Amino acid sequence: MSNIIACRLSVYQESEEAFRLLPQVGIHALEVGIPETLDFTPLVRKAESHGMKVTSAATGLHLDPENRERFEDILRSASEAGIRRVFASIKGHDKLSREESLSQIRELARLAHRLRIIICMETHPPFATHGDLARETIEAVDSPGLRFNFDTANIYYYNEGCDALTELRKCVEFVESVHLKETNGAYHSDNFPALGQGIVDFPNVFRILEERGFEGPYTLELEGQLTEGKNLVERHEAVRACMEYLRGIGVTD
Repeated sequence: MSNIIACRLSVYQESEEAFRLLPQVGIHALEVGIPETLDFTPLVRKAESHGMKVTSAATGLHLDPENRERFEDILRSASEAGIRRVFASIKGHDKLSREESLSQIRELARLAHRLRIIICMETHPPFATHGDLARETIEAVDSPGLRFNFDTANIYYYNEGCDALTELRKCVEFVESVHLKETNGAYHSDNFPALGQGIVDFPNVFRILEERGFEGPYTLELEGQLTEGKNLVERHEAVRACMEYLRGIGVTD
């Protein structure tokens, strides 16, 4: 399969061992955090030296002046390093109405587009809690610089009585990145087991996205009980188990 399977560097607690271990299980793509210097180039070069590629950078975006200015710097730095997707958990600000918030997001999306970057909005409230809201936000912003990061577990974490496949179909044409995360399906539960050990219908998640022509990145985001308090060896074994599951359902080689 040509699907791009990536892993968050934070799964390995930002350890440089990740660059050695991930290729051993067939992962050659990374989602990285934001360096203190905001300079992504050393990370990108390190990844390349291990036959890997940085497919996205992950950050938060609070719509206040200080954080917005920092986010703009992150976009510019990512662009200079050749990173084309910036994953962002977007939070509003108490002093901003929804329309004012959307206006700020629109300006940032337009900047991202000029820099040849796509902001991938996480499946988080208040702008992308579920499929309908993600679509509403993206259509209101109306810029190719803003798209959706579909998180297979957050759909259940933040919503009651919903189904991941239904929500995905509502907004599939706007999905630009995916976080692969399993869940027991309970509202606000941090029980995120290894892929295939919960309720997410991953084979059909991949089928729906492949029918649209989407190949990734599909990024392993392992957290909660699966990684908390675990050492690097245990975390790597969780990644290995997830990759074995993905091979078993035929979505990666």
